Amino acid sequence: MRVLFTTWASGAHLVPLVPLARSLLAVGHQVRFAVPSGCAAAVARTGLVPVPVGSLPPAATRVPPAARRPAGPWPADWPVRPAVLSPEQHGVLRAFGDRQVRIAEGMAQGLVAFARCWQPDLVVHDASAYAGTVAAAALGVPAVGQLWGSAAVVRLERHRLEGPPLPGYARLMRRYGADPEREPDLWLDPCPPSLALPSRSRRLPVRFVPLDIPAEPPYGAPPSPSPAQPSHRAAAPAPYGRRPYRPVRSGPVRVCAAWDDAAGPPEAVRAALRVAESRGVEVVRVGSAAEGRPPAGPLHRVLPGCGAVLHPGGGTTLLAAALAGVPQLVIAPRLEQQLNGARLARVGAGVLVPADALDDAPRTAMAAGARLARNLFGLLEQPSYTAAARTLRREALAMPGPDDAVGVVTRLTAPAPPRPSADRSERGRDGRRRTD
Repeated sequence: MRVLFTTWASGAHLVPLVPLARSLLAVGHQVRFAVPSGCAAAVARTGLVPVPVGSLPPAATRVPPAARRPAGPWPADWPVRPAVLSPEQHGVLRAFGDRQVRIAEGMAQGLVAFARCWQPDLVVHDASAYAGTVAAAALGVPAVGQLWGSAAVVRLERHRLEGPPLPGYARLMRRYGADPEREPDLWLDPCPPSLALPSRSRRLPVRFVPLDIPAEPPYGAPPSPSPAQPSHRAAAPAPYGRRPYRPVRSGPVRVCAAWDDAAGPPEAVRAALRVAESRGVEVVRVGSAAEGRPPAGPLHRVLPGCGAVLHPGGGTTLLAAALAGVPQLVIAPRLEQQLNGARLARVGAGVLVPADALDDAPRTAMAAGARLARNLFGLLEQPSYTAAARTLRREALAMPGPDDAVGVVTRLTAPAPPRPSADRSERGRDGRRRTD
């Protein structure tokens, strides 16, 4: 069977797709990753085969100003209660949806052209890569959406989340002869059940598998050979086995700060980390080299032994911390990240601080940092947070793995069994039509 994977960005969008791709390869299926040219190197570093399908202009991926403003307090379950949102809040969602449609428009031509040439039996796409749904619909094959740790299936391509498709999305689908109402046949969901919001979409729980993706070589350096295609089990690091989590007791208390932004964490977070260090806490950093310090290593290698982790609330970071059994302080700038933090706080495994609640001006960053430090020490000193984080870890580890998902997604391509004919009841056991 041929399976076409696609995403529009690397990092948190690529990582959740790789374990299933490796599991499919391990049992003999063919896999290709169709991505914008800027993502091809990241795919190749996973040992998978990239297929560049054009490039995305910066204007297509830029987050619009309207989407950067939360527009007031949002209910903790807003994805399943969109009717309670204000017109301004729906405008924020519309801005995000229009952005994803622009990205899909930039990818669709190259993606559909390659799909028509390669003729995949199945398309697996990142949840925000709407071009994957377009390609699957254009070829008439099943589509599978891969979530990355969000608490809900958020249908930003639809008006007010539950209404008709956005005009741009509908035009894009019709351009390739597809029904705008077409949806993925299945969603793969790595979110632990206690964090997930209910959904009418068909979801399959699949355990998150953290990955070691080699760093990009320096400019001018020869690329390292592509690793052999391992299964997801070979790629899973040792700290995520099923042995009980035990924090490191020797040495000082350790916390992790995880920011992928090249600029590192905001000033208020840096101030909080300095307060923690002044009280004897060891701070390790991953994702960026903030304040001139090199990153400590891959997040999932650093988290075991940490007493807490501070991060902006991205899905892959949240899932890695959940698997490590570490309490989380989420300083969330965007809506989905705030939703993740709110769900985490609901089960008692973390604390949410919306980033817009922090005044990051130089004169007041110290005061904001002191407030964050109090939240951090609450995570470290109150046993309930650690107990809830360990419960969340057990729940995440109990989810089925990517190998288990292979059988489900491949069955989507099986032809439907023939329906019994209308006059079967008129035939005898020998199959002959009764005449009496």
